[in-house]
Amino acid sequence: MRTLLSALWLWALTLPLLALAVFRTYENQLVRRTEEALISEAVVVGESARQVVDPGATTQLETPQGEPFVPLQPTLDLRIDQLHGVARRAGTATTSIEERWRPLTALLERAELRNLTGVRVLDSSGVVVASPKREVGYSLAHLPEVRAAMEGRYEPALHERGRHASEPHPSSLSRASAIHVSIAVPVFSKPRSQAGDDDEVIAIVYDSRTPMDVEKSIWRLREELVVPALASIVLTLGLMLLLSRLIAQPLVTLAGAARRVADGHRGVALTPRGFAPKEVGFLSESLERMRTQLEGRAEYVRTFAANAAHELKSPLTSIRGAAELLLEAEMSRDQARKFLENVLEDAVRMDKLVQRLLVLARVESSSPNRSDVELGELLDAIAERHRRRGQPVQVAHPEAPVRLFADPEQLEAMFGSLIDNAVRHGGPEPVEVTLEVQGRAAITRVRDHGPEVPEELMSNLFERFFTTERARGGTGLGLSIVRAVAEGHGGEVHAVRRDRGLELVVQLPVKDP
Repeated sequence: MRTLLSALWLWALTLPLLALAVFRTYENQLVRRTEEALISEAVVVGESARQVVDPGATTQLETPQGEPFVPLQPTLDLRIDQLHGVARRAGTATTSIEERWRPLTALLERAELRNLTGVRVLDSSGVVVASPKREVGYSLAHLPEVRAAMEGRYEPALHERGRHASEPHPSSLSRASAIHVSIAVPVFSKPRSQAGDDDEVIAIVYDSRTPMDVEKSIWRLREELVVPALASIVLTLGLMLLLSRLIAQPLVTLAGAARRVADGHRGVALTPRGFAPKEVGFLSESLERMRTQLEGRAEYVRTFAANAAHELKSPLTSIRGAAELLLEAEMSRDQARKFLENVLEDAVRMDKLVQRLLVLARVESSSPNRSDVELGELLDAIAERHRRRGQPVQVAHPEAPVRLFADPEQLEAMFGSLIDNAVRHGGPEPVEVTLEVQGRAAITRVRDHGPEVPEELMSNLFERFFTTERARGGTGLGLSIVRAVAEGHGGEVHAVRRDRGLELVVQLPVKDP
């Protein structure tokens, strides 16, 4: 669809230029056709002039030695040829025009009634000797086309029309009505002679006419153009309807579905029916993915809020009960102290739970703030803190640095939680932390030597709020944070049962070299 739209836009941009080019080409063809008509007329008049100059010339053509025909071809081009000034006669009239030209003048006067051209016959020096207008005796030798004909060459010219000619309308694209096509055809003593031959020019036929402009030509062809015009209109309307069907209708459908989703309706299909452009399909897939993510996020918030409320309900109930007893019941100082200790214990548990919830929410809702991390050094630092507290932790890692592109704070929280969990459950034996690199993955194993974990609990270890130590203040969020950090860095975590204790395995991608 993108290719189709690009093609249509390109067509819309180039259509005016293409139309102008076609217009100019057609206008140029009209000038050529005018030149062809003038040549045909001038050749016939030229043969009449030959009879005047050489009345005794034979009317039978000699047998040609080569090509039997030597036609004059039109050569004018509006794009190239120079536009000359108005073609005016020069000098004063010569009165010594021979009487023999008068019949030809009468012939030209009668011909002008039908063809509206200004044909003149000139002698070899460029002086008008026969003309339907009162120009006999005047010289046209100053005109470029006449000078060329005097030298035996055919060089037509474009001239501006006179001051009495009507100017083209400003909205007109045609300039044909403002010019004159002028030709001067040399008449040689031998009929088959042409430019370049060593032959005498005995007369010149000068002819001119204004070519038909494009608007008049199109108007004359209006009946023939009705069908193409209607076909063009139908094609344009068809393209408009097709584009509306292919683009607008699927978008309207998607917009309606999106509004229904926004109103809270579930299960609304965001896939357009029938054929749709590829780009609309991409949009539909993006909206569907966004809808799935939003619904998943909403479900996560609902579940998270329900679990958090459930976990906070017990300590809040305990604190409220203790407070009511302290207010209403008479008890000894030792009894009151015991109730206050219970309140403090529940408050500490709530604070720990809230802090873990904040950490989990940050990890799950934001992207890691990544930087270069050397994993071996990070594990050594965490183990050293535990050893200073008297908790034995052994770390083994390769001598070569194992570098990750990760968030150091999140990694420290993850491995710190893993080692804390192993220390609590591992008994007196040291916790074993091993790091190795396999391919493009850094694999960290944290193993304790505590009691064996029942098989039925293995699938719940990484669930939020799952804990077997609730009585000792466990929140059940430590391993949930571990899983969230690992998955946020493109890795994974899983647990392996051992004969004694549990092994937690974290796999993270190493930094690209």
